[in-house]
Amino acid sequence: MTGVENGGLYGTAVATVGMLMVCAYVLAMDTFGPIADNAGGIVEMSGAPEEVRKRMDSPRCSRQHHKALTKGYAIGSASLAVFLLFNAYMADIAKLTSKAFDVVNLASVPVFVGALLGAMLVFLFASLAIRAVSKTAQSVIEAVRIQFKDSAIMAGTKKA
Repeated sequence: MTGVENGGLYGTAVATVGMLMVCAYVLAMDTFGPIADNAGGIVEMSGAPEEVRKRMDSPRCSRQHHKALTKGYAIGSASLAVFLLFNAYMADIAKLTSKAFDVVNLASVPVFVGALLGAMLVFLFASLAIRAVSKTAQSVIEAVRIQFKDSAIMAGTKKA
């Protein structure tokens, strides 16, 4: 509590604007990662000398790290913007009905943190689903590799 009426909301607005001001830079970082990855793939497929491949692979970890950071940054700035939009909606409802809309108080720390945690649950469950798909795909790849090693299966004289 800042002691200033709507001070918490003002602080959230300032933080959101601050995050959105560098949005172009963040999007550029996110965009150039796949371009550099594609360039690395082209170098590898072209049969370029080992020195060139090493030069392309050295910043790969850095590119992956930047891509991961930009995703979190985008989610963070979007979630703060949603809180501000919801507060603007509540202010408009209060103006239209001539009554204070105080059913939900976004300036309350427990409500704010609870809403952020609730929003993160979506990403938690999505990541669990993606992990399950990844494990299944890996087991399919292993089964295919085993079948490729068996020359009878590849010749068509034996079924898997």
